[in-house]
Amino acid sequence: MTTPGVARAMSGRAGESRSRSQSRPPILPAMRKTLPSALLVAVAALFCVACDNRRPPDFTEALVLDGREVAPEVLNNGRDLYTRYCVSCHGDSGAGDGPAARNLKFPPRDFRSASFSFVPDGELPSHDALMERIRSGVPERGMPPWTGMREDDLDALANYIKTFSPRWREAGS
Repeated sequence: MTTPGVARAMSGRAGESRSRSQSRPPILPAMRKTLPSALLVAVAALFCVACDNRRPPDFTEALVLDGREVAPEVLNNGRDLYTRYCVSCHGDSGAGDGPAARNLKFPPRDFRSASFSFVPDGELPSHDALMERIRSGVPERGMPPWTGMREDDLDALANYIKTFSPRWREAGS
């Protein structure tokens, strides 16, 4: 093993000592100017990916679903909850084709058909029954229970799920 003093002596520079900054190549002046800009662009790109601009537009008017008028604020809250908790399995359009769906043994419910396994074929569940299904989940089929969700959030989420199928609008007619 060679000590630093021996290495300097062997290189013919026995009397010289280099500081740490001198031992590294200097940063090119152009790189010094472009590096902050490149970092800013990279951070902005990551921010755009994280924002995911595919969010559905805000509801601006009330909808009548299953014979009940639902305020746009409730529907927007339901949309945000759906995006946070449900879209990974049920997909953006409620078709049951979210990115996590392929890993499940049973396919997630397709909300567009408004067909539910906990009511007789062709019938729509009551609003309370839909809220209870969200709350209790279907663990044996891969849907987790949402027991900690507040009542008004369960209500908003159930109402938003109804927006995927025209059957809920027709049920109120």
